[in-house]
Amino acid sequence: MQNAVRNSVGLLVLLLFANLALAQDHLPQFHFKMLLDGRFIVTGKEQSWLDGSFGKGRYGGDGNDSSSLVRLAQSSVLLSTSLTDAFSARAQINIDAEPDRKLDRYRIDIIEAIASYRFTLTPSTRLRFRGGIFIPPVSLENTDPGWTSPYSITASSLNSWIGEEVRTTGLESSFSWTGIGNEIVLRGAVFWQNDPAGTLLAWRGWALQDRQTGFNDRLPLPPISALTPEGLFPRQPLFVEPFREVDNSPGFYSGVDWTRRGLELSALYYDNRADPTQFDGVQYGWNTNFVTAGTHINLPSNFELIGQYLKGNSVMGFHNMVDIDFYAWYLLATMEQNRHRFTIRFDKFGVDDRDTYQLQDNNNEDGYAFVADWILKIRENHRFAVEYLHIKSDRPARSQSKLSDNAFQASYRILFGR
Repeated sequence: MQNAVRNSVGLLVLLLFANLALAQDHLPQFHFKMLLDGRFIVTGKEQSWLDGSFGKGRYGGDGNDSSSLVRLAQSSVLLSTSLTDAFSARAQINIDAEPDRKLDRYRIDIIEAIASYRFTLTPSTRLRFRGGIFIPPVSLENTDPGWTSPYSITASSLNSWIGEEVRTTGLESSFSWTGIGNEIVLRGAVFWQNDPAGTLLAWRGWALQDRQTGFNDRLPLPPISALTPEGLFPRQPLFVEPFREVDNSPGFYSGVDWTRRGLELSALYYDNRADPTQFDGVQYGWNTNFVTAGTHINLPSNFELIGQYLKGNSVMGFHNMVDIDFYAWYLLATMEQNRHRFTIRFDKFGVDDRDTYQLQDNNNEDGYAFVADWILKIRENHRFAVEYLHIKSDRPARSQSKLSDNAFQASYRILFGR
């Protein structure tokens, strides 16, 4: 099943590019864009989880001293076309220019590749189908091109995890109704290729970062005792491939959005329905489900408030050898004045270990984070941003259970093309 799904995805991408080529010659609705994000970062001394350690941020020091880094944090090719009024397709391909972190990663990888068909039922109702690889519609932050945020450099803990471990390879249908000042959207999806989702939350915990996981990507796990040859899970390598199909069974999600005159409310339930007793030789199946709800409020004077909450459970192994409840929420306030945007955000996150193996594999966690950003729109599709990030967490699995991460980032982001 996994090879069949991957072959289907490959066929979808080939068809997408064929359609894009036709669109370039015959239709004006072809768009090719590229997003580049260069960074200057000053970190604390803690090593990043992306370097196989316990740090909570995307960038970190060497374990002894802080670091000053210059990075190309994101390089994305964004393709889209409208072949007819009803049929459209788009793709995001990321090119990883950062130093190799000693994992067998693809330097060029797919983030999303989607074909979409919609038609009008009545003047106020529409139906849409989309299929391919796509991030479920959870985030109220990451609304800019390339699944980036107009509010900050670093995503919330909630949406950081969505970008890391949650991806749909399947089919979504949605029904929308538009009335006087109102719009309601109902959606549901069936998907494969997301059975290891939950691995990071259990063995690494929450993190705050803005890196998007590619379809063939590998993410490192920290060197905890449960993953050693003498530990509870000696077959688990020190990495997770979150977009694998382990048990050949589909998952699903369903959700609803309501928009009315500056107010947006959304809710979504996700369940990958993975068999927690399955192991495919590389990754375990994690039976992971969560519910998330959020609101976006537009207020006078270009002031906005965004809040989201996520709560879920993940189980893995015979007799629930890993059984965690997890949660995250954030509150974000932002104000835009002329070319300037100011944003502050508070995050709270945690993991509650419910299984009976805590002496060998303690996955409890409690933490919070604070972010402050100033963004300057230099000109159309050019922006400069400065951010301060503070993360504090208490996780007994670390030798230093209480850990603080601090980072300063300056970003210059360019979106060009047509």
